[in-house]
Amino acid sequence: MAYLCKDCSYRGKTSGQGGQCPACGSFNITAQRVAAQNQEGPPLWHKIALVASWSLLLILILWKLIT
Repeated sequence: MAYLCKDCSYRGKTSGQGGQCPACGSFNITAQRVAAQNQEGPPLWHKIALVASWSLLLILILWKLIT
């Protein structure tokens, strides 16, 4: 939760004692909920590169064990 002072524009994660602004001491503070960001996975090319890297590593290990 984030706090915003309407008098001095303080923004922070904590408010002062009793709901006061830690910067100016005003009681004119609003609590704002931080919206969850759209969490998308990694791009497709990252996934392809990851699978290709692990496949190459596995092939090289098997090649070393066989020869």
